[in-house]
Order: sequence, then structure tokens, then C-alpha cells
Amino acid sequence: MDEYKNAAQAAASAENTGTAGGLGAVDPLPVYTPREVYPKRRAQKRDLALAGTLLGLCLLLWDALCWAGGLGLAEALALAGLLPATLIYLKNRPGRMTGYGRVCAALYLLGAVSLFLSGDRSLKILTVCAMVPLYLIVLLERLGLRTGLGLQHRLHDLSAVGFSMSLGRAGVGVWALTHCGEADSKQRKRIGAVLIGLFCAIPVLGILVPLLISSDAAFEGMVERMDWDLGRRALVTLCFGSLAALLLFSRLFTSDKGPRVLPGFTRKGIEPAAVAAFLGVIGAVYLLYLLAQFAYFTDAFRGLLPKGFTVAKYARRGFFEMCGIVAINLCLIVLALSVCRKDAEERIPGAVRGLALFLCFFSLVLVATALSKMILYMGSFGLTRLRLTTSVFMVFLGLIVAAEGLRLFVKKLPVAQLAVTLGAVILIGLSVANVDGIVARYNVDAWKSGKLDSLDVEMICDLGDGAVPVLAELAEGNYYAVSELAHRELEFRRPETDLRSWNLVTQAANDALKRR
Repeated sequence: MDEYKNAAQAAASAENTGTAGGLGAVDPLPVYTPREVYPKRRAQKRDLALAGTLLGLCLLLWDALCWAGGLGLAEALALAGLLPATLIYLKNRPGRMTGYGRVCAALYLLGAVSLFLSGDRSLKILTVCAMVPLYLIVLLERLGLRTGLGLQHRLHDLSAVGFSMSLGRAGVGVWALTHCGEADSKQRKRIGAVLIGLFCAIPVLGILVPLLISSDAAFEGMVERMDWDLGRRALVTLCFGSLAALLLFSRLFTSDKGPRVLPGFTRKGIEPAAVAAFLGVIGAVYLLYLLAQFAYFTDAFRGLLPKGFTVAKYARRGFFEMCGIVAINLCLIVLALSVCRKDAEERIPGAVRGLALFLCFFSLVLVATALSKMILYMGSFGLTRLRLTTSVFMVFLGLIVAAEGLRLFVKKLPVAQLAVTLGAVILIGLSVANVDGIVARYNVDAWKSGKLDSLDVEMICDLGDGAVPVLAELAEGNYYAVSELAHRELEFRRPETDLRSWNLVTQAANDALKRR
């Protein structure tokens, strides 16, 4: 009986491993790891110092974001102080900062500095949004938490460090802060319990206070005499600032724990023939488009207008559609190269590479055509914010498409790192360059020199503080109707007085207004 039992166990084992019956290998079932369980560690003095620093920075940040009316000095100080505090706390952690991490750290600090160098609110909002992934990348590179080099791994790592490793560990941070110090310290335990009770009482008071106001006139009169606007601001700042500080603290407090990786099936990718067929159909349509528009493209590169077109109609037709096509092509190329099944040496089949290269070439043709049309348009009608920023975005797309095409031959080219670095440099550069001032100055100078037949003063009036010195110059000149419009616009402008939103561009605008 034992021999039959052993033979049956051996057959079952061979069937599970794919070595029986010549049926080939069978993928093993995915093995799932249990939920992460952290040993309870109490916050020590070093951890409490970090928590206090993060709380102060987050309160300053949220107060300025909600009530200052603009991104400026307060936000710059808060965000600039966050990175040094993080790196000082992680100084004793194992691992070493990589070169890419140092570049992202430098770009993060430059982004913080640009907040009080620039007065362009929309670009500064984009800069703050770009600083978030830069900060997460610095954490990944410093702690060595990367799980791979591909785009899929990088996106997974960013989402892990930004969400599951902060939101998912908030309870660890709460327990550590409410049980700080020695285990037998009853006083510190009471302090933690009191803090929890205070936070739990806030939503209950939000329900009870309105009911008490409705029930008694005397209490209603007392409440109306209070400065509730100040209290509301303080409450919102305290809630959001404390929550942000808690999430950051929990992420850094558990920095010795990497992302949770669940082993499963090995990704084999899609059959190269399917990817080649997909790209081939799209490439054939693009080829027909190029053949049909050959004369149109040659006119565009020579700066000539096709028959029946004005400059405005010629430049506007299809420009933003071209931008969208280039962006879609870039996504298709990245997706196709990521999902295509590679050979034993991790190489992409030649057919897929050739079709992807054609899509890169077609995208670069569209970028060159769109830029030539926009240059002709700006030379005839002047600059606007949209024309300038869209042209810069097209240059950025063209560089990334060229890098993606080069990666087909240079496998180790870090396109994702290049895109992050180049995008951050361009965004910070635009923010510091004072786009409003550039647009206003170019149009006025071109009008004075006779390059532009007319000056769109209303467009300049719609610009931000960066255009105020140019408007002041127009108001003081002898340009009749133009000076009158500029003078009327400056009458509605008021100097900025809030120190939290102070920046150099706004200060220059205030100085120009005070000199009038």
C-alpha cells in the first residue's frame, strides 16, 4: 500500500510541476502573502521632533493655500522645509541616494523657490502638483524601494509610496504618537487618549452647536458676537494640516518597511503579431495622410500659405488636433512596447520596432508642422499665454517622442526619468520666466517697431501681475486710446499686502502701482 501511495503522490507532484505526460510546464498558482503586520514601536524624541516639524510646516502650508489668496512666500517656505526635514530624519536609514534622486531633490527645491520668484498663479499650481511626484521619487530613491525599472514598475512604486504606504499606515503613526515614550508612562498615555477624544469631539460639535443655536436666543446672540470667520479658518487649517502631517509622519515613521509585493503569474506579454497588426493599421492611415498632405507640409516648412488660406485660418486649423495626435501616438508607442512579448534576450521584435519608429517619425513631422504654423501665427498676430505655453508643450512632446524612438536602439535609455526631469525643468522655467511679462513686452515692442499693425490692449489687461510694469509704461506714454485703456486697467488694480502670498513679480507690480 505504501508503494501505491508514494507513486500517487509522485504523480500528483509531477502533474503540478508540469513534468508528467509531456504536457509542458504549467504556471503555478499565485501565492498571496498575508497582510502586513508591524511590530508596535513607540515614538521617541527623534520621531516626536519630526512630527512637530511636519505639523508646523503643514499648518503653514494649509493656512496659506486656503486663506492667503495666492501661492507665494508661505508656501515656498513650507514646501522647501519639508524635504530637508525628511532627509535629516532618514539619515540613519540604510540605503543611499541615487543620482536620479539627487536631481529630483534639486528640482523639488527649485520648484519651491520658484513660488516666490513667480507671480503666475496657474503655472505655480502646476509646479506644486509636479513637486508631489518629485518628493515621492526622492523617497523611493533614498530608501531603495524601487521594484523594477519599467514604466509599469515606476507607476506602481509611486502609487504605493503615495497611497498604500501612507494612507494604509496611518494607524501605525497614530498608535506611535499616542503611546510615545516608555511603556509604563501613564501620563503620556493619558495625553494620547485626550488628543483622540478631542479629535472625535469635533464632528459631534458640528451637529450639536447649530441645534443649540436654534434652541436658545441668548446663546444665539453670544455666538453671533464671536469671530466665527477666524475660528472657521483655524479649524479648517488645523484639520487639514494635522491630517497631512499625520500621513507624512506615518510614511516616514515606517520607512524601513518597503512596498508589499504579491507574487503571482509572470507577465508574458501580448503576441508580437497582434501588436504589429495594431500598429500597422494605424501606420497605414498615417502614411496615407502624409501622402495626401505632402504639398501642404512643404509649404508649411517654407513659411508659405496654401491657396485660399489666411494666416489666421491656416495657423489655427488642426493645431490642437495635431497636439492631441502626438500625445496619443506617444501613449500608443509606450503601451505597445510595454505589452509586447519579448524574446529570450528581452528584445522587441523587428516588425514592432519598425512600426513604432514610423509612428515616432510621423509624430515628429506633426510637431514640426504645428510649430511652423504657430511661429507664423505669432509673427502676424503677436503672443498670448496659450500660444506660448502650447508651443513649449509641443517642443516637450517632440523631445520625448525622439527619446522614445532612440530607445528602440538604445535599450537602457531612461526615457521615463528624462520625461520627469525635462518636464519639471520646463515647468519651473516657465514659472520663473514670467510668461505674462514676456507676452506683454513682446507685443508692445513688436507694435512699436511696426511688426504688428495693432496692439491688443485688452488681452494685455487680462494678464496677471507680470504685465503691470508694461501697462504702467503704456499709461505714461502718448499713445492716446492705448494709454487710456491701460490707465483705466491700472485704476482697478490694488497692491497686494498679504505677506504669505508675497513674490517678486507681485512686488514689482506693487512698486509700479505706487509710483503712479
